[in-house]
Amino acid sequence: MLRTKFILTTFKKLITVCKSTEEFPPKKLGHASEALLHVLQQTEDPTIYLQKRSLSSPVLLFGSNCLIAIGTTPITTFAKEDLSEGLLYLMAYYYTLHLTYPKCVATLLSVIQTEVLEDSIHERDATASYKKAMAEWKEFIGK
Repeated sequence: MLRTKFILTTFKKLITVCKSTEEFPPKKLGHASEALLHVLQQTEDPTIYLQKRSLSSPVLLFGSNCLIAIGTTPITTFAKEDLSEGLLYLMAYYYTLHLTYPKCVATLLSVIQTEVLEDSIHERDATASYKKAMAEWKEFIGK
């Protein structure tokens, strides 16, 4: 349980560290982390949540199990103990389906693409917020 809380907190904090300053998330989301991850309340139905969601991009729902949905369609379910793999599953769907990153989390996903997956991004995608996040990241790791 402690590991799961750590992973959920990390997901949410990543958004703060790699903030996309070009565009804020849709008002229905509240926080940009909702573009990637939503923690379901015990009484919350995932189907109803997905119907109300304003983005059609992949999202990881965390509840009794983990569920990845694209738009309103559930695609993959896996055990909540495997939550740490959830962000990689999300990235796999962006790659496989050639999806565009939502602007409110584009910086974070671009940093994950270049630093975790070691894949390059096109120069036109290297926005000011991406360059700032990368400079802060490199300073943090001492490069």
